Amino acid sequence: MSHQLQIVGAGLLGTSVGLALAGTDWQTWVADADPAAQLLAGELGAGNPGWAATDPDLVLICVPPLALSEVLAKVIGLYPNSTLSDVSSVKTYPQQEAEKLGCGERFVGGHPMAGRERSGAVAAQADLFEARPWAICAATAVDPERVALVTSLARACGADPLVVDARAHDEAVALISHLPQVAASAVAGQLADAEALALTLAGQGLRDTVRIAGSDPALWTDILTANARALAPHVSRLALDLTKVAEALQRVALDDAAPALHRDVDKSIERFLDRGRTGISQIPGKHGAPAAEYTVVPVVIPDEPGALARLFASVAKAGSSVEDIALEHSAGHPVGVIELSVRPAEAQGLVEQLHADGWSSH
Repeated sequence: MSHQLQIVGAGLLGTSVGLALAGTDWQTWVADADPAAQLLAGELGAGNPGWAATDPDLVLICVPPLALSEVLAKVIGLYPNSTLSDVSSVKTYPQQEAEKLGCGERFVGGHPMAGRERSGAVAAQADLFEARPWAICAATAVDPERVALVTSLARACGADPLVVDARAHDEAVALISHLPQVAASAVAGQLADAEALALTLAGQGLRDTVRIAGSDPALWTDILTANARALAPHVSRLALDLTKVAEALQRVALDDAAPALHRDVDKSIERFLDRGRTGISQIPGKHGAPAAEYTVVPVVIPDEPGALARLFASVAKAGSSVEDIALEHSAGHPVGVIELSVRPAEAQGLVEQLHADGWSSH
């Protein structure tokens, strides 16, 4: 069955939705307040630039949270019958705004758990939503057929739809999405006045930690403030934990005793780190399965065309399934180290095959 979709907002998410639907039975239009962004999204293949002439089946609003109310007011005037949805990373606020504007019975909030630290149509990807959760938050008064329509959109984009209460959603993302953004920005902010030597020594661990700090500050200010009630307690707890670590380190710094003695007497630092290790073990594995332990196989790889293809050919010959990869470049050297995470039972066979094919692995 063919559907018509009006996308409002030609940024990363809006354009990615249009690209994901290209070649499907969804007919799309993409509108944006910036004519250049609207035209670019159309040229990239995300849909017809501009507004649909008549009510589409669904209008998907892809703007920052605090801009949603103004856009929603315009949309309900243009399309009095369409189902309305959004992609904001907060869900209570959009639902409240829809109810204030008198369109709550046809508004189905949505949030694809996907994104990048880059923004705009140029960063859009057709596979951005593949196998990612797409939260769907609808009030009880909404017609189930409208919920089903938004659910079908999520599936058409390759996502896994998950129906969830709006307030419960906001509590969850405060911890697993918004708090990490705050923490990454806090660490990255310490680099603003860093000495050149420190930055020269920076490795992959730092890059992994601060990657999302490169996100759009204006957008994230909207997101954090829109979810302030759920987020504030988490930030306070994080600040308290860091304060305790700082106090423990200060005690060590002011004492001339050997560091080993402090480790025996003051366990607060170790408890802090151990709790972090416990926390990361709670993150589910693939497809929501219980978290799994993996063996990391480091491989030295030259910085030259075709190197990755040859490496993964060796992995395929070993019959191994790579669960995750991380690549670290060696500053000033024409090689890097790629870390392949595999199941422990596959590690030895993989290492043997890599050595047989001439790879340096340890």
